[in-house]
Amino acid sequence: MAKGRKKLAVWQGFLAGGLLSLGVYLLGLMFLALLMVKGTLSEGGSFPMVAALCIVAALAGGLLTVRLTLRRAGGVLTAVMFLSVLLLAGLGFWEEIAWLGQGGVLLLCGLAGGLLAGIAGPKNRRRRK
Repeated sequence: MAKGRKKLAVWQGFLAGGLLSLGVYLLGLMFLALLMVKGTLSEGGSFPMVAALCIVAALAGGLLTVRLTLRRAGGVLTAVMFLSVLLLAGLGFWEEIAWLGQGGVLLLCGLAGGLLAGIAGPKNRRRRK
């Protein structure tokens, strides 16, 4: 029997990381909406929370990808995949995005989360036999 983790294909690691990012982001948005409906979170304080949620979602997915694929650049690539899905969804629903307003800030927050995942991810360690 082989010890250690089962080897995954690179695309499976990226898929798992991207899906985790989207899941964390969507669950977080639902939680933030609940807080706004209950009156705990004000409307003015919602954007900083969404920006922080974008960082956390990209970080979580990026860390999973880096851990599964052992590629440190996987964190940034997962963040780019996550942000491209958000960008396509935004363009599909609203047909324009305010790049100089809050839309650009969310993209930068997502990229920052991907960079943090690449930096904080496990280093490549080679085992000697």
